[in-house]
Amino acid sequence: MSGPVGGANGAGNIGGIDISSMDLETALMAVQNERVKLLDAQLQNQIKEVQNRNEQIAKLNDAMNSLNALVGLFKSGKDGATKMQDGGIPDWNKAGTENDNRYNQMRDSMWKAMGEAGVDLNTDKYQLQVDGGISKVTKGSLDTAIQAIKNKVDALSNTQQMDMTRLQGMTNKRNEAFDVMTNFIKKMQDSRSSIIGNMR
Repeated sequence: MSGPVGGANGAGNIGGIDISSMDLETALMAVQNERVKLLDAQLQNQIKEVQNRNEQIAKLNDAMNSLNALVGLFKSGKDGATKMQDGGIPDWNKAGTENDNRYNQMRDSMWKAMGEAGVDLNTDKYQLQVDGGISKVTKGSLDTAIQAIKNKVDALSNTQQMDMTRLQGMTNKRNEAFDVMTNFIKKMQDSRSSIIGNMR
């Protein structure tokens, strides 16, 4: 069995592990085990980042779908300057009608989806709430918001592809480190079994 590990300068701390009183095999095992733990932690952080980005993309897609639903209400041929109240939409602002109730639900769903996606409805870029409602919101404002959100989704999707490549690389490193540790344990066990066998 090898003696305790330690240099002439007394350095016996590697990666936060005190190996000064360990024999060589135990020290190598401890260092490899610590490496696996660190890679596991990095892997979990990367997985969390991927999950968070997936959630953000899903929220943006919900927001975009809610905007597309409102654009779909405009009568064919209406230009970008047309307000919703002038969009040829059946029963618009006719309180109590089935259509009006449906439009209110669509409006509320849009506001909720945009809020959850972190989009401010009242900026110059997203004029999706005028005088407390959407009657004066133009088709052009809706189209602009849809395109802007689509650009965000595309950018996040590109980043997500790089994240997945990075995640695969980290997974491979973690698996390699685990295999090295497993093989090392097996070799130690085989070596000890051989020594014990020779002593019989």
